[in-house]
Amino acid sequence: MEEDAVVAPRAGARFLLEEALRNNATLVEEKAVAMGSGRVLLSSGNELHAPILINAAGQGAPGLTPGLPVAMRKGHLAISHPYPGFLRYQVVELGYLKSAHVTTTDTVAFNVQPRQNGQLLIGSSRQFGVESREVDEAVLARMLTRAAEFLPSLPSLSIERTWTGFRSATPDKLPLIGPSAKDETVFLATGHEGLGITTSLATAQLLADWIGGRDPVIPIEPYLPSRHAV
Repeated sequence: MEEDAVVAPRAGARFLLEEALRNNATLVEEKAVAMGSGRVLLSSGNELHAPILINAAGQGAPGLTPGLPVAMRKGHLAISHPYPGFLRYQVVELGYLKSAHVTTTDTVAFNVQPRQNGQLLIGSSRQFGVESREVDEAVLARMLTRAAEFLPSLPSLSIERTWTGFRSATPDKLPLIGPSAKDETVFLATGHEGLGITTSLATAQLLADWIGGRDPVIPIEPYLPSRHAV
C-alpha cells in the first residue's frame, strides 16, 4: 500500500535523539548500571538524580531494575547487496504473527523489506534462552530457505551481511508501560518484543499522559507493570 512505510531503527533513534537535544535535553554518554530511589548509577561511579526515572533499556531492562519478567529473544537478519527494482513493497507471510508468539521452540518466518537503495532486509527468526550474539548458521539457513519458498529467485541474490540482535519479551507478550509497583520513582517502557521502534512514540505518549495526570488516548491498563507486580 502506498501509505505503508518502514523505518530504519538507527535512523529513527538518531532522529528522536536530535529532536530531544533541540528541546534542551542533556545527553550523558555513560552506561547506566542501576536505577532506583530517584537515582541512576553510571559505570563511572557518578550518579544522576531525578524524581522520575524511565527504564527503556529493552532486553537490558532487568539489569537496571532487577526482577523484571523480561527475557531475551534472539533474532537473525540478513541484508542483500542493492538490487533496485527487485521488490517495491514489504512482503510478510500470513503466519508471521503466529511464529512471533511461539515460545516453546525456535521459529523462522518470511519477512522481506526493500530499502530505498535496492537492498533487501531478510528475516526473521526467534530463539529463547540463547544469549550468544554469534550467527547460528543452521537457523540462518532455515530462515533463508523459508524466504526462498515465497521468493524463489532470492537465492540468486548476493547477501552482503548477516547479524543477530535481541528482542525483549514478556510472559504475556505485552509490553511493560507505566509505574513500577516496587519503586514509585521508576517508570517502565520495555518488553515490546520486535515492535520497540514501531511503538516507541505511542509508548512515550502513554507515559507522558500517565505522569502528567491526563487520560490516555487508549487504555493503559493492559500494559501496566503492576500486572506482574514489578
